[in-house]
Amino acid sequence: MARLITVALRLLIWLLLSADITLINFLIGLLVAVLLPMGRRSRPLPPQQLLASLFSSLTAIPQAYVEAIQLLLGGKALEERLESQRFMGPRSALLVFLEVFRVTITPLTIALGIEPGGRAFRVHRLAPPLPPRQVLPGGEL
Repeated sequence: MARLITVALRLLIWLLLSADITLINFLIGLLVAVLLPMGRRSRPLPPQQLLASLFSSLTAIPQAYVEAIQLLLGGKALEERLESQRFMGPRSALLVFLEVFRVTITPLTIALGIEPGGRAFRVHRLAPPLPPRQVLPGGEL
């Protein structure tokens, strides 16, 4: 299953880079995607985890369009935030790629790298400002 997804992602990247969806270009891209080495073997991924990660990556595409339209319309003021986002499951190369893809495809977020310890990655996010904290009389929060 992971090999099929890897080939499909490589083919998708080929088609996006070449911007040509003719049959001959599709076949060339498929051949390249299959012939490229797959890299080191890792333990098999549970299908549920792989499908959940793939689904969240695919649902990020409509979210990216919504965020892009919001940016174009010049909505609210946004503030920068640095956040830590934990990995969904075991760190296989495919799952890390899908998670980073999910974060990076949206215009308001970008993955900056993996944090020390390798259990999470840093995310730069533009988001609406947090509501101001109310200070109670006497200086208490």
